[in-house]
Amino acid sequence: MSHSGVAWSSDRELVDQILSGSREHFEMLYEAYFPRVYRFALKRLGDPGEAEDVAQEVFFTVFRALGSYEGTAPLLIWIFGVTRNTVNRRFRKARPRLESLEGDAREVAGKTVSADRAVDARRMLRLCEAVIEHDLTPLQRRIFHLKHLRRQSIRSIAEALGKSEDAIKANLYRMRRAIAQSAPGLEALLDAPY
Repeated sequence: MSHSGVAWSSDRELVDQILSGSREHFEMLYEAYFPRVYRFALKRLGDPGEAEDVAQEVFFTVFRALGSYEGTAPLLIWIFGVTRNTVNRRFRKARPRLESLEGDAREVAGKTVSADRAVDARRMLRLCEAVIEHDLTPLQRRIFHLKHLRRQSIRSIAEALGKSEDAIKANLYRMRRAIAQSAPGLEALLDAPY
């Protein structure tokens, strides 16, 4: 497989290089397969913003799960398995109603949420704020705000900040890695539907 004039001799070699810590090889994988994953998600979801989110989530999952790749099928097939699962989860997720966390218990999406869960949610919010403040660059904080709070597309963020879409995607990937390293499990909040 080759992309942008850079070649790797086998999927196994590429995976082994990534697992040994080669950022360059992961970027090769990302650049080679991101457009295909995005197009697949866009075709299934019909929403460019959702497709961008799915593609980002797929590559975050690929990065975390790459050690489980056995090499019995081409890497592209394995990545598309991750992509199908991610898209299908989007279809299955019910959009939660936002409710106040005050009081002993509240009903959210038809289920009662205890005061303990409300306290856990507040702790997670404080942890998220700390990670954003201390582990992200000012540019990444701005991108985070535009993407996750204002729900802007990668294209509109790139235009607003005068950056390329690839630069925005790379920063989103680095933010997810920083969040995953600083607060394991917290990145799942970024995947939750709004």
